[in-house]
Amino acid sequence: MHRIITTAIALAAFTLTGCETTQSTNAVFPEAATPGYDDGFDATAVTIHKGDVSGTATFQDMIDDLADADVILVGEMHGHTKGLDFIATTFEALVERNENLILSMEFYERDQQNALDDYLTGVTDYAKFVKAANRNKGNNAIGHLRMVQLCKENGRAVIAANSPRRYTTMARKQGYEALANLSQEQQRNFEIPRQLPVGYYADTFRGFMSGMAGHDDSEEIINGFLRSQSLWDQTMAASVARPVLQYNADVFHVVGHFHVDNNMRKGGSPMTDAIRDRLGDNVKIRSFVIHGSDATSVLSDDAQNDEKSAAANYIIYLPH
Repeated sequence: MHRIITTAIALAAFTLTGCETTQSTNAVFPEAATPGYDDGFDATAVTIHKGDVSGTATFQDMIDDLADADVILVGEMHGHTKGLDFIATTFEALVERNENLILSMEFYERDQQNALDDYLTGVTDYAKFVKAANRNKGNNAIGHLRMVQLCKENGRAVIAANSPRRYTTMARKQGYEALANLSQEQQRNFEIPRQLPVGYYADTFRGFMSGMAGHDDSEEIINGFLRSQSLWDQTMAASVARPVLQYNADVFHVVGHFHVDNNMRKGGSPMTDAIRDRLGDNVKIRSFVIHGSDATSVLSDDAQNDEKSAAANYIIYLPH
């Protein structure tokens, strides 16, 4: 039976670094980030495609399916206001249903955990939180803040799930060996993959990156970026799995959709594969992704490959 994870207990377990400087700023909490704020967009009325190409689901049907999952993987489109509204509305509905559900976010790095903890527990106010967590207009989306605020109001933990960018840059430029030579304290900020991914995800990633590489050194450039991406995936997988293993928490993990797309196909999402490796095949993982192009193209790709349910459990098409 799952135990309730209170903020105090969970945050003590997830704290990974010392306190950050919390100098006061003029930041004011935006009213639109208040949980349940009515912005005129009805997220519960959007069309939700089933990933198994069997049709559509209602918002309530999706909530009923997600409510008892151990891990919910949410693939967003960065900066997509309606998509983030849909995600936040889904999280609010699930928090009402599941007292063990906590939030995990790609958009906070492990060394920002204290800044999150201090805000959630009332040690700092919003202005100091913005300063300590290095939030700005580009990385403090209303939809994200709305979920963080809901956790603050309901005593739920928020996991700063990602590796700090300086370590992913190091992985890209110097390789994993350089990370392995860092101190134990530094290594608490990331998880080094055992090997680079292969299969569908790796092929897709290499194809996407090939246009950005040079000529003579294109393979090494692409491998460097794949090392960075894999460090993110492995670090987030460990961050998600830890509270499930240690506290029987359920986790709602929000991340860019590329990390979640094709997560039901082995080799399609290294992050998902790593979560399963850590939690076992019996873990109940559910997923939904937001796409800004017609979702039928995503579904058609799966149908053409004769692999139902490969993309995600649910796919939502939301134009800008």
